[in-house]
Amino acid sequence: MMAITVALPAHMVNLLREHGMSEAWAIAVPASIGVIQVAGRLLMYFFEHHLDVHRANRLILTLLPLALLALLAAPTLGAWQGGLMLVFVLLWGIGNGMLTIVKGTAMALYVSREHMASLNGALGVPQALARAAAPLLLGLLWTPVAGYTSGIWLLLAISLLALGAFILAQRRAAPQ
Repeated sequence: MMAITVALPAHMVNLLREHGMSEAWAIAVPASIGVIQVAGRLLMYFFEHHLDVHRANRLILTLLPLALLALLAAPTLGAWQGGLMLVFVLLWGIGNGMLTIVKGTAMALYVSREHMASLNGALGVPQALARAAAPLLLGLLWTPVAGYTSGIWLLLAISLLALGAFILAQRRAAPQ
């Protein structure tokens, strides 16, 4: 998920322009994502008190793939494109905001409380590589004809693999 959360923001303004948003909206929308992330973190408070933490974590990890699906569907919907772009931004912002909390707690919940610090440290290098490579890869996948479509499909596939790995980790941790 680290690659997903850093690849798209670096290209967000151009991607929104490519999807037909006006210049003002293409700049305003990414600027508003930080506020939407805060709203997502507040929504996390609701989830913590009204949902099972494991179910909430699965739900949170589905928000980014759903956002990417909305982004891929937007060009095909004509008059509904603007509304679907809004859905994309809301799902992306809320999901990304909540994901930061899930990332901080998942290791302890599903892998090992005792080794949480060393495991997070070991993940530091792969995460740094993902943060560096993902925006570059998305840029390299851009073409004048297809735009970001191939890259978005790749991000969607990666996010679904990450969701599957997360669900597997939850299931493996359940008997403990």
